[in-house]
Amino acid sequence: MKGDSNILSGPPFISKGFHLSLGQYLHGRIQKYGSKTALVNADTGEEVSFEKIINDSRKLSVYLQKLGLTTNDRIAICSENNFNFCTASFSSFLLGITLCPANPLYTETEFVHILSISKPKYIFVSPTVASKLRKIASELPWSPKLILLYTDVSQSEIPNVPDIINKVPDFESDNLQLPRVDIENHVAVILYSSGTLGMPKGVMLTDMNLLHLAERLVEFTDTSILPDDMSLTISGIMPFFHGYGFSALFLVSLHLGLKMVTFDRFEERKFLAAIEKYKINILTLVPTLIVFFVKSPLIEEYDLSSILKVICGGAKLSLEMEKAMISRFNLDHINHSYGLTETSFAVISQNAKRNKIGSIGILEPGISAKVISIEDGSSKEALGPYCEGELCFKGANIMKGYCDAPDSTKSVIDKDGWLHSGDVGYYDEDGYFYIVDRIKELIKYKGYQVAPAELEAILMTHPSVTDTAVVGLPDENAGELPLAFVVKKSDSKLTTDEVVNYVNERVSPTKKLRGGVRFVNKIPKNATGKILRRELRSSLQSKL
Repeated sequence: MKGDSNILSGPPFISKGFHLSLGQYLHGRIQKYGSKTALVNADTGEEVSFEKIINDSRKLSVYLQKLGLTTNDRIAICSENNFNFCTASFSSFLLGITLCPANPLYTETEFVHILSISKPKYIFVSPTVASKLRKIASELPWSPKLILLYTDVSQSEIPNVPDIINKVPDFESDNLQLPRVDIENHVAVILYSSGTLGMPKGVMLTDMNLLHLAERLVEFTDTSILPDDMSLTISGIMPFFHGYGFSALFLVSLHLGLKMVTFDRFEERKFLAAIEKYKINILTLVPTLIVFFVKSPLIEEYDLSSILKVICGGAKLSLEMEKAMISRFNLDHINHSYGLTETSFAVISQNAKRNKIGSIGILEPGISAKVISIEDGSSKEALGPYCEGELCFKGANIMKGYCDAPDSTKSVIDKDGWLHSGDVGYYDEDGYFYIVDRIKELIKYKGYQVAPAELEAILMTHPSVTDTAVVGLPDENAGELPLAFVVKKSDSKLTTDEVVNYVNERVSPTKKLRGGVRFVNKIPKNATGKILRRELRSSLQSKL
């Protein structure tokens, strides 16, 4: 509903009178589901119940207390998706310890950078990254210690979670006391921004940020799509260290009692076979995976009739791909979710009750938004419907700030409490929002703004194009020229001229591919499918 001065607000958020910590709240929820299956390993078929997650996490919490860890201490976790990622993370929530998940694919430089931000006392690691983190940790000034998530004979001198859990007596776990915290200010988790434009920053999210999100996700997930005597199964393909996968695991699956099938990485046939075998109902996807479902011939080899809901986030999905996905799987709609790590993830979404094709949805309960001009940097005036500008948000969802970076925090949260997203978008007369592109990714051609996402959407409709990214090629006269990086089908004889003509016939003169086309084998992306344009721009600079 629109208020004064073109500031929009979502429906009122009916507070549950939160007074519990995130750990206490989730503990109470997970206990209710007892012996039901919580997680399934797609590779091995191994299952773990909600009850076991509770018991193992409490025992691990006892061990962490014996190490001297207490509320507001910090621990990191670096691993691919697995059961003990859940156990280790949940144990930190129970004790009020701040959890700091890290991407296992980070380079040594990136690891040193993000660990220096949060300075964790301990780092949970999977065997695949143990050697790398052991070397890095030994060179850090505060010497954090490692704990293995699973046993590994080559790292036998490092304590591991299974052995730890087996050695903690039941009576000690039963007597564990969960501390109370100031949920408005206590930092439950530090997640790292995607770093698509530079080095990651540590985003501090409070218990209240995440409790607020947990309650809002109840309606978004809409567990009523199956009869009462059936349970929903959700895909765990998004990495747990990222906000998308983190919220899907803890605030959707565990919170609502869903079964999650976990994957340590995406492999086409393995993913499709798991959907068929486990009859997965809810898919958590990013646009690149939706393109796979739309374009891959492998889809026809599997029974995917169990799919009832598709959730899409992480990056912009083109209208063409959205329509194709809906048509291919006979869906009513796609549940779009838009947000930033800095906004505790979803602030705009669609669900079965409110959706409009092409949009990303309407504001979530308790969230306010405005659109401001990107041409006049000093103006904070809220623009009206269909006026493109920067999306700004306010509400209980806004992060506490960037860890140990007050200047960076002030650069995105203004004195009035509005968080500036860096995304260009607009809303229509019904309050539905639409994303155009990132401000820093807009191409400036002779003063005109060209959105790479628009050109990419056109390119993806070409039958011989499997992936693409558009960036600005520096030009002395025009400023920048739109240039396309294109991945074509392996058997395709697609030419540069064909690509250029295909796009130019469908756009206005200012948006033509005047920078040309570069055929590549792969488009660099982060874990949730966002294009790493800085790498593409760097490759252009090296060839100039």
